[in-house]
Amino acid sequence: MKKSPPTLILLYVLLGYVVTQFLWWGYLLYELNAEVLSLTVPALEDGSGRDLNQKLFMILGEGTVFFTLLIIGAFYIRKFLLREQGLARQERNFLLATTHEFNSPIAAIKLNLQTLKRVGITSEQQMLMTESGLTNLNRLESLVSNILMASRIDAGKIQMYSEEVDLGEVVTSVLKRYEGLIKAAEIEVYLDLKSQTKLSLDKNAMEMVLANLIENAIKYASKSKLYLISREESKYVELVVADTGIGVSPDRLKQIFQKFYREQNEETRSQKGTGLGLFLVHELIRLHGGRVFAQVNDPQGLKVIINIPKN
Repeated sequence: MKKSPPTLILLYVLLGYVVTQFLWWGYLLYELNAEVLSLTVPALEDGSGRDLNQKLFMILGEGTVFFTLLIIGAFYIRKFLLREQGLARQERNFLLATTHEFNSPIAAIKLNLQTLKRVGITSEQQMLMTESGLTNLNRLESLVSNILMASRIDAGKIQMYSEEVDLGEVVTSVLKRYEGLIKAAEIEVYLDLKSQTKLSLDKNAMEMVLANLIENAIKYASKSKLYLISREESKYVELVVADTGIGVSPDRLKQIFQKFYREQNEETRSQKGTGLGLFLVHELIRLHGGRVFAQVNDPQGLKVIINIPKN
């Protein structure tokens, strides 16, 4: 059971006190008005009693407005505090996940280097250790790049450097970079890149988008299939990245593009990740003037659809 933060508890206490006092003052005011009317019987004859009732209704009306505004203000303050609590929790989880993400490849690289120092290892073993070290260095580089990019986006200091790019070439280039990890995850890749249109893109940003989508498939769609499909429409080029992995529940499809968000179920809990990948995909495509959304893949898995405007 989640505990409410001290600030939220204080808000509840103060709100309860104010409401109690408001009701008590209203009761006292009503009693005082009734007492005044009972003591001034002649007032009923000259009409001043009616004036007293009008004043009472005026005070009660103003009090009701004040009470309504108080409740509305308390509602929004509570909403803000709960959101801040959620963000703080997500940031703590992010720091824990990032620490693990850094430690894992660093430990692997250290082990590879220690192995390479040994006397008597074969050239084949040296090649395997070298490839493993490079793979883990790529993981570190990707992690650092994601964190830096997310920081720039938050600060509003990111600049896009567009150039004429063949989308198919970018896709195949990024796939080649992850060839070893895809093979280790036993993922079958299917390409259907029909678009031949040159697009005005920031190549590095687009490579980061594809890298994050492929890494996502490696984590959550091992021993399954990965489809990368592009098609040309009248005003945009559509890129579909779909897998047949564990997928995402339909009611969470919009949330997966939020910063630090991770699907909290037993199948994803043990997977590595910082919750930045799909957030960066969404923001980088938005900065290109495009849009990205997710669907449940048929029969299972996740389908991410990207629409990139033509030049």
